[in-house]
Amino acid sequence: MQTKRPHLWLLAALAAPVGHFCGGGWLTALVTAVVILPLSLIGKDWSFPKSIALAQIIWLGVVAGSLLPSSAACWPSDNDLAVPLTLLTLAALTGAAKAPRIGAVLAFAMGLLLLPIAVSGAANLEIRWLSPTPLTWSPMLALVLLLPVLPAVEEGRGKGVLQVGILAILLAVLIQGVLSPAVAAALSDPEYQTARTLGHLEPIAAAALTLGWYTMTTWLFSAAAEIARLCQMKEKLSCVLVWGMAATMVAFKWQLSAPFLMVLSTVLWCLIPIFQKMKKVKNSA
Repeated sequence: MQTKRPHLWLLAALAAPVGHFCGGGWLTALVTAVVILPLSLIGKDWSFPKSIALAQIIWLGVVAGSLLPSSAACWPSDNDLAVPLTLLTLAALTGAAKAPRIGAVLAFAMGLLLLPIAVSGAANLEIRWLSPTPLTWSPMLALVLLLPVLPAVEEGRGKGVLQVGILAILLAVLIQGVLSPAVAAALSDPEYQTARTLGHLEPIAAAALTLGWYTMTTWLFSAAAEIARLCQMKEKLSCVLVWGMAATMVAFKWQLSAPFLMVLSTVLWCLIPIFQKMKKVKNSA
């Protein structure tokens, strides 16, 4: 999975979900990024026994099925299944080999689309609304910021993690400064509503955010394919498992609690891979 700018793929993959869940304010985004993102840089071992690898891959499907329903927020409609299921299927058909290159290109496209929103938002910021607000813990934001720990790409990860942290804070500043802390915290889709507040920029926001949700989904599929490869499993099986689990959750509107999603993801994506590496180092000593 070679691309000249792998960090841009990561940036594009997290732009939409980070913005969607950072309505708690810039202070919350800052603290969450500082606590969570360094976990991405700790060395891990993803070559598990097949039983653990299978659990990891299925859990990636659970996370995809939990995050993707939020992609429908920028396409208000009576049918809230069409957008997430379409994005899920397109991401599955993309393939792990093509995802980094496509993600890097989409990062530029999203940047161009979001530029007028950023400029308009900066011009309409209410400085009085930017004072630090009490921390409103956002488990879903923490879950999204755990995605860089997944083994989708190694090269450029450090640069990408730094950029994602900066992006999370800037998006939170924009949302808080335009909507006010009270309104931002009460909305389920603050990033999209910010675009609407700035003068009917929602079509541009919808296009950019949809690209972002699609890129996030390619990141999850690519992580599953990489785990399958390292554990000598078929990559096509990982794709089927992730798609099947996510599609089932979306179609039947099954949702797990956000704290549970965050805690179990931390265990599966951080603690187990780190312990696996420590165990192998100890055995080889």
